[in-house]
Amino acid sequence: MVVYLFLLMAAGLSFGLTPLVRYGARWIGAVDQPGGRKIHAVPIPRLGGVSIVVSGVLTGLIGWGLEHVTGGIVRVDLGVWKPVCLGGALVFLLGVWDDLRPVPAGMKFVVQGVATGITMWCGIMVEQASLLGGSSISLGALALPLTFVWIMGITNAFNLIDGLDGLAAGLASIAAGSIAIIFFLRGDAQEMLLIILLGALLGFLPYNFNPATIFLGDSGSLVVGYVLSVIAITGSQKGVTTLAVMIPLLVFGLPILDTLLSMARRFVGGLRVLRAHRASLIEQIRGAKRMFEADQRHIHHRLLALGFSHRNAVLVLYALALGLSFSALLSVLAQYRNAGIILIAIGLAMYIGIRKLGYEELTFLRTGTLLRWYDSLTFNRRFFLGFLDMLLITAAYWGAFVWQHDLPWGTDIEAWYMETFPLVLAVQLASLYALGLYRGVWRAMAVGDLIRIAAVVPLAVTISYIVAMVSLPPMHTSRFFLLDALLLSALIGGVRSTYRVLAYMQQCAHLTGEATLIYGAGRGGQLVLRELMQNPDLGCRPTGFLDDDPRLQGRVVNGIPVLGSITGLRSIIEAQPISRLIVSSSKIKRNRLDQAISICQEWRIPLLQAHLKLEPIAMELESVNDVQGPAHTVQEISRSA
Repeated sequence: MVVYLFLLMAAGLSFGLTPLVRYGARWIGAVDQPGGRKIHAVPIPRLGGVSIVVSGVLTGLIGWGLEHVTGGIVRVDLGVWKPVCLGGALVFLLGVWDDLRPVPAGMKFVVQGVATGITMWCGIMVEQASLLGGSSISLGALALPLTFVWIMGITNAFNLIDGLDGLAAGLASIAAGSIAIIFFLRGDAQEMLLIILLGALLGFLPYNFNPATIFLGDSGSLVVGYVLSVIAITGSQKGVTTLAVMIPLLVFGLPILDTLLSMARRFVGGLRVLRAHRASLIEQIRGAKRMFEADQRHIHHRLLALGFSHRNAVLVLYALALGLSFSALLSVLAQYRNAGIILIAIGLAMYIGIRKLGYEELTFLRTGTLLRWYDSLTFNRRFFLGFLDMLLITAAYWGAFVWQHDLPWGTDIEAWYMETFPLVLAVQLASLYALGLYRGVWRAMAVGDLIRIAAVVPLAVTISYIVAMVSLPPMHTSRFFLLDALLLSALIGGVRSTYRVLAYMQQCAHLTGEATLIYGAGRGGQLVLRELMQNPDLGCRPTGFLDDDPRLQGRVVNGIPVLGSITGLRSIIEAQPISRLIVSSSKIKRNRLDQAISICQEWRIPLLQAHLKLEPIAMELESVNDVQGPAHTVQEISRSA
């Protein structure tokens, strides 16, 4: 009940104060003018942070007064807020100064550094960390730089992402609410300050959402980022158990991603400029400073460039932030049992999203670039594969050890595996080489190669097992080597299949041309599909199969759906644009083929026949007589064709 009281109180004060602050900002000239990289068309007042800070302070004072009036029924421990308020006041004054008169970037960095130092002097530091909720480790001397980077980074992340109406205020509201819920579940007292901040932001948001009548300004974005970063540290370090590092990273994921992405693309862009000519030291320093220069290529700007409206872009980012916060909350409730799966899923989503945003500076994320790097390797590929297999053998060996032996490990067991590992590594590597595993070509990886790996790798592990038995092994060693064989087979097969997977992804991503149907989803149709996928010069983009076998209809063959039979060709053409039809098999019945010809003539769609044809090479008679062997071979091929 008290939580709702403070939430409504802060929201009401903020909602009532914002029009007054807006009027005052216009009166003193604290107005953001359009032009340059700004996307608003009319002057908009700044100083929105004044409304949030004043309403938050008033709510805290009212709560402190209610504590004395009610005899402690309503409790507000202002002493807990002291470290946040001291540094936050300095950051707030810096933001107001910048809203009234732009402050140089160097000066802003110094003042923010002083505010961060004050907070650290009050004892707020990241002293221990737990990545996925397991046992925490003491950071020791790293606590100082990590705390400084965290507070400074989150503070400026919310300032950088404040580029659309309501974006920074909305993301801050989501972060404050999410952390408050997590802290409440952990029994931490810091959630009251977060509730007050959340209420102040919600009361301000109606005036700030598109079309905004007042901006948050540096007086708001810097303070909000600072307060959230400091409270995240206090709540994660002061609880009964250390909060996993992944939780605040997920809650602040969108501002952090936008900041890191901006720095990375600006840095890469600066390097390209410097490579164009021999850069002096001063030019190199200027290139490094580009990482911190403002531009109009943040994530929200890219969404606008992709065709999203102002409001829809903000709502999309709200949804992403809510998804990340929900993942963090789910991890806490599940005691981090699903943490690894969540991080993998989010990592894949981030990769796909960054590619869709179209940042050309980050070409190293593109599949084609990775393939070109592999193709351009100038050193011996067998040496490269051998080095890679050494890493895989090591990972499989110790993975099997951890899998089989529970903690605590016995000294004698650990010693045997440590002493045997170098011998096993050498024997397995030599066996893989002797059994011909390095004669394969990654780009031509096929099912037969996977079968070969499944046969060769267990044999190599078996040889190493026989050699290792020379010394006195501990119990259950055979089970250990069985696990080792399974893990090593999976690792080697997966790594060697990477090239084909990336190549297929690149083909799918860059496949262009006219929409094409393939008649026949059997082996002939699959050969045609493969040729179209690997040969973009043909100008055909396969969109579906036709097949008269009812068992195949509705299925998916090599990623391409079987849309129906020839009798449904008209409805398929009416539903989607089709430019070509390729007949892939010579076994199609004549009446079916005539039906296809009739429909294609009706819709004026070219009908093509694909076939594999072997023809003799034209040779002069004298050459044939001089070289009887090759002539005989050519004739045999001709007859077989």
